[in-house]
Amino acid sequence: MKGKIHNFPSSANTERMRKKSLIVCLIGILCALFLFCACEKVEDMGSLPDLSKPYTGEYTLKKLTLGGEDFTDKFESVKLKLGYDGKFVLSYKEKEGQTGSYAGEYAVLTEREEITFSAKAGLRSVKRTFPMKDGSILIDLNMGARLLHAEFAFPE
Repeated sequence: MKGKIHNFPSSANTERMRKKSLIVCLIGILCALFLFCACEKVEDMGSLPDLSKPYTGEYTLKKLTLGGEDFTDKFESVKLKLGYDGKFVLSYKEKEGQTGSYAGEYAVLTEREEITFSAKAGLRSVKRTFPMKDGSILIDLNMGARLLHAEFAFPE
């Protein structure tokens, strides 16, 4: 009598699914960590760069690593759009075709070269501030014992 044959996914498929889930979670966490601190009055803005908002536009992901492992090539595109109205949209498309997006608000402190993102994470708000350098937004977050690093560059 033959025993039952179970078709379990191969370890390669399981590992691929695990990495895909990790990547989607990383983008989700990255989006959830953005928070808002925008000014609403012209008097609060203060300087010409704040009034003209030269940093608004669409940034492209140039590098994404977690614990030193490069995940950049797992995506067809990852875009961070900063609107003139103080709102952002982070959208992504994986090479396998899955897409997603997250939205929130942002504020830029030009004199300190920093950007603060805000977003809702369930019932709470999350706020994170990151450096802006030479037209790029640099994001470093500790995720347990590993560092998540993302670089978004403004189109040239």
